Amino acid sequence: MRIDIGDGFELIGVESAEELLLAPPCTRDDADHATCTWWEDADKGSKAARVDAATATPAQRASAPAGGKAALAAFLGAEVSEAPAFNPLAPKAPTREEALRDAAAAPGQPTKLRLLTRQLPISGPMGWILLAKGEPVAYCQAGPLSAFPRAQRLRDRYPDLPSTPPPAVVTCISVIPAARGSALGSALVEGVLTRLSTAGFAAVEAYPEEPATAAALDADATSSATQRFWERLNFSVAATGPDGRWPVMRRVLD
Repeated sequence: MRIDIGDGFELIGVESAEELLLAPPCTRDDADHATCTWWEDADKGSKAARVDAATATPAQRASAPAGGKAALAAFLGAEVSEAPAFNPLAPKAPTREEALRDAAAAPGQPTKLRLLTRQLPISGPMGWILLAKGEPVAYCQAGPLSAFPRAQRLRDRYPDLPSTPPPAVVTCISVIPAARGSALGSALVEGVLTRLSTAGFAAVEAYPEEPATAAALDADATSSATQRFWERLNFSVAATGPDGRWPVMRRVLD
């Protein structure tokens, strides 16, 4: 999914392996959001970077698996004249989103692609990339709370949080160092929030980790940015841990 938002910027919803490889490298040397399965699995999963994914060259990216395009060729390219006569008892043809989801789950496709596309027919892509003049500058991961068991497990520690309606969650936001201070991360999140609102979500949450001391403040210390970042986007603190380091940031969507 590609959305032209003007002024040389493009928003990409990850639906194929080719689009997944457009994600800029994670800013943390010990992690990589292209292979991270930590948020999607409540009991296991890793944030560890995998060398072959984190250091892919442009040539390697160009020769990457097509993310299900070959599997979808017949479905997406079929001519109307080739369709059989209408049969009310025949199985319903898959939607574009269902076909993309099923293709992403095929053997040989990246595990992360399957995780990011499994909600496609319901709420759309869960991985988003911001391109600036064709160059990837920021990445954001967001989707239904039910898609991220680790987020649900973390949220269960805050019994006073609203239980209905279930929120969407933003689990990862990353901006390349060269683009820091240009508000591109904020622009990406706002674009993602618009998509989540359109999908029917009434609220969204994020779970940053605040540093133990001001001296320890590091923009790359957590995949969920900082409390200050979310406050600039009109999120407010809905709950905090006993030491104030684990705030739940929440925003009601229009």
